[in-house]
Amino acid sequence: MKASLDVDGRAVEMNPFLETYLANVCRAILNSLKGTEGAQRALFRIRGKELELLVNDNPLDLHMRTAFAMVLVRDTLLGVLAHFRGVRGWKEIQVKLTL
Repeated sequence: MKASLDVDGRAVEMNPFLETYLANVCRAILNSLKGTEGAQRALFRIRGKELELLVNDNPLDLHMRTAFAMVLVRDTLLGVLAHFRGVRGWKEIQVKLTL
């Protein structure tokens, strides 16, 4: 399992601990959502208050009437990334996960 992080188009270097930590968080998120069965890769893209999630290159609908899942996933990822170097004053964050 591998994770990569891009902030505003720039790759953010991660040590093995941070990469594994981020990958495990993303995998746990995927395991908690419907429609992610058989996922081989995922892309989490955050722009402002919006989150887009692609699973195997297909968009996953996170709005589910109240958008609760989208907010929960976005806030979880932002909380994890808050102390990573290179994640300050961003416009777009992308986390790519390969399972």
